[in-house]
Amino acid sequence: MLDISSWGSFWTAIGSGTFNMGVFDQFLSNLPSDKHDFKTHMSELSKLPVDNHEAEVYPIIQACSFGGKQIWRDNGRWMNACFRNYWEPTATSVRRSPANPMQPSPVELRRRIVALVNGMEGVTCLKTDIMMLLETPIPSDAVVYVDPPYKSTTGYGFGLDITSFINTFREISQAPLFISEGVPLNDDALMLTFGGAKGGISGNRKGKHQEWLSRV
Repeated sequence: MLDISSWGSFWTAIGSGTFNMGVFDQFLSNLPSDKHDFKTHMSELSKLPVDNHEAEVYPIIQACSFGGKQIWRDNGRWMNACFRNYWEPTATSVRRSPANPMQPSPVELRRRIVALVNGMEGVTCLKTDIMMLLETPIPSDAVVYVDPPYKSTTGYGFGLDITSFINTFREISQAPLFISEGVPLNDDALMLTFGGAKGGISGNRKGKHQEWLSRV
């Protein structure tokens, strides 16, 4: 697994068995008891320098990100850090249930993290640029899956020219290459369909972003 973002730090810690549950639990215990206070708390937390506990802090601040937009680090600082308010429906709201400032909730996030800590130790993850895959051929019996920032969606801290990557990858490797994108990359692409709500807080969203899996 390769990921240059803070997810790379997280998965490296999970795979190497160095994810610190004590530190993670301490950050969870510091969360406000009143959901109305989450946004202020997370804004203050995101102003702290990114340190050796990046892996433990990142899942928490990302779970509170407004609209699920990716938060990233740059020169030891958290960037694109914008958080949700606790929202409650008014008499005219289409949505009738509150929108929590943290999704998943602290309890559910911890449950998922514990499952990963207990079940995923040994996975190999490198916090590095995916372009290093282009330095040497990939074994032909491997399968490569790439999930880049989707075209025409909110930007990330790290970009990828997926067309250039595909062309160069194919020059040196024959391994099967699958790309997840918001648009089909060829005529054989499959559109992935998932359940779940699509209305957003306002209830006015007409649909979700499409997800396509292309073998190239």
